[in-house]
Amino acid sequence: MAYGGKKTHPGLADTDKDGLPDGLEAGVTAAVTGTTCTITPDASTAVNTSPVNPDSDGDGLLDGAEDTNKNGKVDDDETHPLLVDTDCDGLRDGPTSGDVKGEDQNGNGIREATETDPRRFDTDGDGISDGVESGVTQNLDTANCAAIFRPDINPGSTTNPTNPDSDGDGVSDGAEDNNQNGGVDSGELDPNDNSDASGPAGQVCTTDNLRPVTFKSEEGADIKLALPPTFTEVTQIKSGNEVKGLVGYDSTSKVAFLAFRTTPPAGATDPLGDEEELQKAIASKGALRNRIAQTFKTWEGFEAVQANYDQAGTSTDLKRRTDQLVDALLPGSTGRLSSAAAGVTGDFRLQTLFVHRSPQSLVVLIAVAPLTGVTGSNRSSPAAFSAKDLSDGSALAQFGEPTAAQCERFTLPISKVDFIFVVDDSGSMASSQLSLAATAQSAANALNASSLDWRMALVTSSYHMGAAGSSNVGRVRQFTRNVNNVKAWLTQNSTCSGTTNGTCSGVPTTPERSTCPGDASQGVNGGCWVGLDGSGNEGVLGAARKVVDDMTPGTEPGATESGLKARKDATLVVILLGDADDQTTGYNTTAANCGTGGSKDTAGSSCENVANFVRFFGDRSELEPTNKTKKQIIVHGIVCPSGQACGCTSGTCTTSNSTREFNPQPVGGVSKLRHAAVVNATGGVLGSILDTSSIETSMEAIIVDAIGNAGYKTLKPPIGASIKVAAASVRDPAVCKTGNDIPRSTVNGFDFDGSARTLSFFGACRPATSSTQVAVSYQYWVDQVKDPNGGVPCEDDPKYSPTEPDHCEGPTLGCNEAGDQCVCKPDCGGACGVGTKCNMTACACEVILS
Repeated sequence: MAYGGKKTHPGLADTDKDGLPDGLEAGVTAAVTGTTCTITPDASTAVNTSPVNPDSDGDGLLDGAEDTNKNGKVDDDETHPLLVDTDCDGLRDGPTSGDVKGEDQNGNGIREATETDPRRFDTDGDGISDGVESGVTQNLDTANCAAIFRPDINPGSTTNPTNPDSDGDGVSDGAEDNNQNGGVDSGELDPNDNSDASGPAGQVCTTDNLRPVTFKSEEGADIKLALPPTFTEVTQIKSGNEVKGLVGYDSTSKVAFLAFRTTPPAGATDPLGDEEELQKAIASKGALRNRIAQTFKTWEGFEAVQANYDQAGTSTDLKRRTDQLVDALLPGSTGRLSSAAAGVTGDFRLQTLFVHRSPQSLVVLIAVAPLTGVTGSNRSSPAAFSAKDLSDGSALAQFGEPTAAQCERFTLPISKVDFIFVVDDSGSMASSQLSLAATAQSAANALNASSLDWRMALVTSSYHMGAAGSSNVGRVRQFTRNVNNVKAWLTQNSTCSGTTNGTCSGVPTTPERSTCPGDASQGVNGGCWVGLDGSGNEGVLGAARKVVDDMTPGTEPGATESGLKARKDATLVVILLGDADDQTTGYNTTAANCGTGGSKDTAGSSCENVANFVRFFGDRSELEPTNKTKKQIIVHGIVCPSGQACGCTSGTCTTSNSTREFNPQPVGGVSKLRHAAVVNATGGVLGSILDTSSIETSMEAIIVDAIGNAGYKTLKPPIGASIKVAAASVRDPAVCKTGNDIPRSTVNGFDFDGSARTLSFFGACRPATSSTQVAVSYQYWVDQVKDPNGGVPCEDDPKYSPTEPDHCEGPTLGCNEAGDQCVCKPDCGGACGVGTKCNMTACACEVILS
């Protein structure tokens, strides 16, 4: 046999003396017919090394040292004989040669204690690649390692790739170099300086000080959960012998959960559809009320929705209710919580997460807690945060996803938020306006306890309907930090006492009186109560768009604030309150029931396409919104729930009541509400206007979201239960006595928003100043599983390889984008040498014939 002008020796079994027989290297699977020879058949004919070159890939290791079991296949514990850099860390598999650094320095195919492992990207598991720790800047294999290799941005400073804590300060190298790029960037610790793990960083980032979490995972269900160690009872849910998920209970915080994977319901194409359909099974175990929902993308990039409900069950034990939910969602399955009662009963708060990974894979996670244990004065209880961490996406990963530790230092400048309320001022809204007014004080208290600089303004659903006059059309109740102003705007019959600089009646006068202009410049009633005389053809989306247009681009940072203009350096948040769906037909017009062909249950043909509003406010994509700020504007909605009737002026409000407001009913289980579509697209909270309790619950969620989005955004996706925070100094050390381990609390402490990946601080435990040093440690997920349906890409393809960077045998094959088939790489992966070309059909290198 001839290879590049060289021939194998017919009298030698191993011509190149690399330890592999010539036939094995050539892909021979059987002895020559008619002979009595016994040979080792090639276990993978796609990986053929050269029988005349002892080191086929030129990495400094003999082919036989790489294929240690001499079977012709790249097994899990072997390096690749056709890849110079098997693990893509930038170090060649064999010993160092000239300027090219290597890993197996003695070339024996065995990893010694002082060597890095050529099969592992990160030998010491500190989160930094061996190449970055060794000062490597050049990718040795651009064809196979382009998406994996990371260069060292500061090759003059290296760390020990075989020691996870090079400087011995107790903080792992990858936590100190928290973007793992090899440089010491702003806010980072130096992995070569054992004196810098002091102050807040030393208090939370050393290995001994990390907050522990417990991991539970199931391969069949493709789930991995990060739980507080107090979840001591975790049981498999099975259908026959197949594990479908997990059910667990924490006897300390009195929180239970169930998590499982299933196929999305028929017709459901997104997590909202999943939730809409499975909500019926959940409700079969107890009536649901006060639903709020919010869409977001998980840390892995999957579309998801969080939906919270309050569920009836006053005499039902917490563990039995959790079992009942498993019964409803996974009928016929086995595996339930132990028979011992939890000792606490409902009603219950269900905090649910629906992750739509693919058309074949839906993951559902439900945290269950006693309602009284997580609301009211218990909003900052351990149970409340445990349930939140379970359902916000931070506790969930796919099976096989690894984790690493992170340490970040930062300061917390004051963030600004400008809220714009768009309130329906038609005749059916009196009680809803009063309910919103009742939430104003608690909202202001929460905002004041945070680090936010906030203001609120209000327009009505009539704002955009023509020219300004004596009504609310074109009138803005201007930005204010006075909560009594907000109360007056929504308090029935509140009027202004004077013609200039008056006082609104019917609301408290402390800590400051509610001021009003007394004329029509800010709307009816002298700028106090918005009234109920607005148009019955409500246009909340049109009003929201018009007021954003009028208030933006806004005042410059540092400039004098204007009550009529947003601040350019503030986050703009829109909150809709209305019992009728939007009926906007143009920039300044509306039509009853959306015009021609419309009814109270079906939208007519005249309304403006809702996609225009989604594009205006933004849909969380890379596409730039069309509003003047060119930034995403979150729109929240406290509105009529899909499938319900609202706004009835007499009798029981059902879909048969003729006095009900316009709210298109769902078709095939899919919501047709226009304002809800905008709220969901922008990632806002979708709450219910049905009663005072639901409005209060919705407003609380909106304020929590606003505070969360304005917090410090972490560099990695943290596991919520693992977060630990310290500050050099706090606002009130007499109250916040644990600045070296700030408690989780929205009164005096910190909180974490898993969907936004942000930290916020409250009350006495806020950093003392905007320049105060703060440190946070946490464990984070590393996204290594690329198949949304679980498992490994191309695992079921006959050409699958567990050791190849592209999951397929040989340098010419790679896994396709769908992750289910090995296909030929462009130009055969760059494997064809001089004098050859790639035949893409055969996926082979062919000699160029002259």
